[in-house]
Parts: sequence; structure tokens; C-alpha cells
Amino acid sequence: MPPTLGAALTLGLSAFRREAWLVAPGLAVALLRRALAWPALVVGWILVARGAALALSRRPLDPGAALEGAFATATSTRFLALVGGLWLAGLLCGALLRVVWLAGALPTLGAAASGAGRTPRFAAGVAYGTPRVLGTAALGLVLDLGASLFAAALALASLHVTLHAAGGGGSAPLAAAVAAALTLAIGVPLALSVVADAAVARAALRAEGPGAAFAAAARRFLARPGTFVLGAMIFGGVAGIAPATVEAFGGVATGFARGAPALVLLGPNLMLAVAGAAVAAAVDLAWLGTLAALVCAEER
Repeated sequence: MPPTLGAALTLGLSAFRREAWLVAPGLAVALLRRALAWPALVVGWILVARGAALALSRRPLDPGAALEGAFATATSTRFLALVGGLWLAGLLCGALLRVVWLAGALPTLGAAASGAGRTPRFAAGVAYGTPRVLGTAALGLVLDLGASLFAAALALASLHVTLHAAGGGGSAPLAAAVAAALTLAIGVPLALSVVADAAVARAALRAEGPGAAFAAAARRFLARPGTFVLGAMIFGGVAGIAPATVEAFGGVATGFARGAPALVLLGPNLMLAVAGAAVAAAVDLAWLGTLAALVCAEER
């Protein structure tokens, strides 16, 4: 049996405390993944501005020429292909960077959670574990997409049934069926996403292939499904709230300088953004340590 959530959380936090240096590379990975979206944004804005300027130069007396030129540029096939390609390339590179990071961070946290000696594991995990973790993550992506399509189909069917029932054809069994369908539309993608994360952790920690990792992760999940789902929900909520809280407190602390020039506020704003990303990286590491305990440790 996997450990309880409390025991896994204790092991995960202990591993994070022992390997707190992982926050630095985790922060670097988070910032690089954000930066990978900049080329698409920069190129998109430049092309839109160029289209607006070109239309304005041709019709200088038309007040709506710039807006029409920007809209025509933004809706053109070449613009969508170029900017969409840059965005997709950035997304794929960011996903690959995340996989490389997991291949090194998970074995390090797993060893720390088990109480093993502090032997170097990060570089070895990146060098030798990335192919396995990448294959498992790709299979998990397919699973997530399938779960999303399943949820969308159930939601649309529930909407269709609800609209039909609003005309007078409703009943208690029909309402129960719609409620069950909506519950499945929420619960199934969440459960499969947790299984995919657990399989990635197994691939990084136990050097298992994608098939074996998913089979083992599914067995662990079915042994304690509530523990896995509750852990994912808690850390997902904390990951969404903690960085925003840091930036909010920072905004209150720097509120006295709101009238200052933008160049003066650039430094504090960058520091707040980095602090929020660092907190997000710390929460991510705590979750990875807890997940490592859930997928590999045994209940005592």
C-alpha cells in the first residue's frame, strides 16, 4: 500500500528541505519556459504594428485605416501560421525542458525521501533518464487529451439533455444521470492526470519504461485514489495561490511608489516576479517529493 497523504507529505517536505538547492534550477527552468513564449508575442506585435503603419501610410486621412490594417494582418493566413508556429515551438521546447528537469529532480528528491546518502543524481538522471521520462510524458499527454475529449463530450451531452429537459421533459432519474455525467467529466480527467504524473515519477525513479510505469502507477493509484487526488488538488491550489499572494503583498509594499517613473518601478516589479516564480518552484518541488513518496514508498 502507498503511504497516507500525511506520511507522504512529511517525506516530501523532508526531501525538499534536504535538497533545497533544487529551487535555483527550478526557478531557471520556470523563467526559461516563460521566455520561450516571447518570440511569438514579439513577432506578432511587430507584424500587427507594421500592418497598421502600412495601411495608415496608404490612407493617411482615414481614421480607421490603422485599425483595419492591424486586423487584416492579424487575421491573415501567413500571420497565423508564423505566430502559431512560433508559439507551438515555444510550447514544445518548454515541455521538453520540463521533462529534462523532472528526469533530474525526481531521482534527487526520491533519494532524499528514502534517507539515502547525498550522492549526485541530478546529472545522471538528466543524462540517462530523459528518454524514458520523455516517452512516458508523451504517453501521458495522449492520455490527458483523450480525457479532455471524453469530458468535453460528456459536458456537451449534458448540456443538450438539460436544454431538452428545460422544455418540460425532465425527471429525477434524468437529473441524476446528468449529475453523474458531469461528475465523471470532472473526476476522470483529474484522476488520469494524476496517474500520468505518477507514471512520469515511476519512470524517473525506478527506470521503468512507459508501459511498466503506467501499469505500476495505476496500481498505486487504485490502492489509494483519494490520497493521490487530494494531494494533487491541494498542491494545485497552493501553486495557484502562493505566487499571486507574494506578488500581492509585494504590490502593497511598493504601493507608495506608484507615482514613480516606469523605469524606477522596473526593478521592484522584476524582483516580485522572480519571487513569485521562486515560490512556485518551491511548491512544485514539495509536490514532486510527495509524489515520489506516493509512487515508490510503502506504508509502514
